[in-house]
Amino acid sequence: MIADEIIAEVEKRLGTLDERAREAVELALQLAEEKLQLRWQGENPTWDEWQRMDEEERMKVMDELEERNRKWLEWIRETLGAFWILVVNGQIVQWGESPFDFPSLQELEKLCQQVGRVPLWYEPNPTIEEGVLWQQTAYSGDAYPSLLVAFTNGGQKWETVADFDTGAIEVYTSVEILEQQGIFKFSPATLWRSGSHLGQTYRYTRIHLDVSLKADDGTERGTLHPVLCVRNWQQSPFVAVNPNRTALVGRSLCLSLKPKVIMDFEQKVTNLHW
Repeated sequence: MIADEIIAEVEKRLGTLDERAREAVELALQLAEEKLQLRWQGENPTWDEWQRMDEEERMKVMDELEERNRKWLEWIRETLGAFWILVVNGQIVQWGESPFDFPSLQELEKLCQQVGRVPLWYEPNPTIEEGVLWQQTAYSGDAYPSLLVAFTNGGQKWETVADFDTGAIEVYTSVEILEQQGIFKFSPATLWRSGSHLGQTYRYTRIHLDVSLKADDGTERGTLHPVLCVRNWQQSPFVAVNPNRTALVGRSLCLSLKPKVIMDFEQKVTNLHW
């Protein structure tokens, strides 16, 4: 029950509630739902239905379900203090406080099988602020800061030059390239969301991969890190500024790995040390 989830969160923050306090929280939630007229509408697709759909049908079903319940979803997410939530027929089945908590594809598939339905994944739209540029871009005399990054999974490794943008939080890359490089295979259990950047919508999912940065001396440092994987990358807004972009590294990876980064604007070179 949603009330149980929220009471558990309140107790985590304030300590164990007595019976009177629990009743007060439950009543407050009931009144909030009535006052705000926030009630879940619709049903999540069953796991069997989901497997018979193609990818476009799956996206359409989830888009419509999210649109019908957007205010409810945001209210619940804010009440829980969650970054992301997974919802089935108005019940929170999982939630987390950061992208690092997001379940793996194997865990999602197990959840679908256990619940018998495919959860709706909801979280805030990722934000990216295009900052000072470095690699050659679509604009004359312009360049975008870059880092050497590697994605590794199950013994397969893909190394690429990624644009570096501290205005972005997460790490972004292409679904198609990850599959071509043998890094990851996206199964029917993959949940997709719609995002918007530079006025253009795109589809993405989140997975966890070993992501590393390479220093000037050739040494690498890596960590298991959430990666936002964008569908139809070459038609997405992520290549609008730099058509050759294969990945975008935001500040979360650097906050995890703690490199020393020096940007030489004269030579247009990024120097990275540990």
